[in-house]
Amino acid sequence: MGRAAISKSEQVGYLKKRIKLLSYVINALDDETAGPEDLNHILGMIGDLEIKIRRFRDDWTEGQIPNRT
Repeated sequence: MGRAAISKSEQVGYLKKRIKLLSYVINALDDETAGPEDLNHILGMIGDLEIKIRRFRDDWTEGQIPNRT
C-alpha cells in the first residue's frame, strides 16, 4: 500500500547508507556533553530503520521487488 517499487539492490543500498549514518551519529557522541535527548534520537533512528527492514523483508517474502535496479 503506497510503497515505492524499488529493487532489492536499491533497498540494500538504502539500508547500508542508513546504518552508516547511524554509525556516524553514534561516533559523534561526546561522552561529556551527550544527554538523554541524544540517546532518544538514536533510538528513533533505530526504530525507523527497523520499520524499513520489516517492510523490505515483507516485500522480499511476497516477491514484490525485482532483484535488478
